[in-house]
Amino acid sequence: MVDGLLQVHGGRPLRGEITVRGAKNLVPKAMVAALLGRTPSVLRNVPLIRDVDVVSGLLSLHGVSIDYDQTEGILSLDSSSVESAHMADIDAHAGSSRIPILFCGPLLHRLGEAFIPDLGGCRIGDRPIDYHLNILRSFGAVVDKQAMGIRLTAPHGLHGTVIDLPYPSVGATEQTLLTAVRAEGLTELRGAAIEPEIMDLVDVLQKMGAIISVDTDRTIHIEGVDELVGYTHTALPDRIEAASWASAALATHGDVFVRGAHQSDMTT
Repeated sequence: MVDGLLQVHGGRPLRGEITVRGAKNLVPKAMVAALLGRTPSVLRNVPLIRDVDVVSGLLSLHGVSIDYDQTEGILSLDSSSVESAHMADIDAHAGSSRIPILFCGPLLHRLGEAFIPDLGGCRIGDRPIDYHLNILRSFGAVVDKQAMGIRLTAPHGLHGTVIDLPYPSVGATEQTLLTAVRAEGLTELRGAAIEPEIMDLVDVLQKMGAIISVDTDRTIHIEGVDELVGYTHTALPDRIEAASWASAALATHGDVFVRGAHQSDMTT
């Protein structure tokens, strides 16, 4: 590593063994889900990635107590004393990640309001947050776009709804799940994403007491409950990381044993 740049000198076969840690596309979302529980949560197989730091910072700003054993990959989150954060402190995270938009539903349930800074994240095509905001509006949220970000309130609470996605968006599916589990009444999500990471998030929420069923036609039904508890969960292995190691071994004519990879997830 030189001046923040990673230099790779190739020309040699990769050989050895590597253990895959938890999925990047699940762990930060499971951390956000902990906001919904009135008792502590424990997440295992947590990778050392920037999104974990970003979400940890945002959770801490909202009164969540966090203990992260990086060596063991165990994250403990206590959200029993969730509180509003100062707008300026939240804004300090502006542009660092798109994950803060997923805080909206849980914070509306816990505090009745949420403030989300301008969002950044990796730019893979056009991923406007209006998609998320329209979903939140359908639950009854009031969205106020301000200079520093977006303020949301729920003066009449959040209520179940019917959402028909034009395509199976992962982010929109996550937003709906995290909001619907404590919204009053029934929510039906049509055209949902059903990637392994989504199914693992469903598993997390069910451990917390959520009532969720997934049909074979990509329809998810969620029955809102009054209260959720914390979870203990081991994140599924990162299939993208596993595939990357496998590809590197093939490209270099090497021999790499990728420990912890799930074959069933690799075929999706």
